[in-house]
Amino acid sequence: MASSSDVNRALEACGYSSVGGDLAGIIASGVNRATGSDRNEAAMFTAQLIHESGGFQFREEQGGANQHYTPYHGRGFIQLTHDYNYKDASQDLYGDKRLMSDPGLKNVRDRGGPSQNNFGLTTKAINGGIESSSSHRSAVERYKHYRAIASAWESTTLPSISTKLT
Repeated sequence: MASSSDVNRALEACGYSSVGGDLAGIIASGVNRATGSDRNEAAMFTAQLIHESGGFQFREEQGGANQHYTPYHGRGFIQLTHDYNYKDASQDLYGDKRLMSDPGLKNVRDRGGPSQNNFGLTTKAINGGIESSSSHRSAVERYKHYRAIASAWESTTLPSISTKLT
């Protein structure tokens, strides 16, 4: 289970400033609801959140409303983008296309990457083909965040760099 202090240690390990105790508590609670008691899964999920939100500073993609893929731009700390990712997430979460008609819904989860100890599957679910290469700059940065958090949280089940994206 992640705590408020874990959230701030994760932020600091990734080069960001800590957040206030109330926000850190809300984030820790959300991470725990999404991941249960698996610290490695919590580290993977937290790394994605930190990467997408600029260290929990942004709750909406910067300039997202002006992108060619609007209205399917990033919202919340996970910041799912593009219509094909909204469609897939909607099917996975709800069994229908409700996110296509209401892209402002905030309940977006990963697609099994943490449960398979594969960080890249979650990255693929968020940004689809954009970051599907293990050499993509942003994908590498996400993975660095995850490794820093896992180290700060003393996780021992890190996926190897070769399995970060598939």
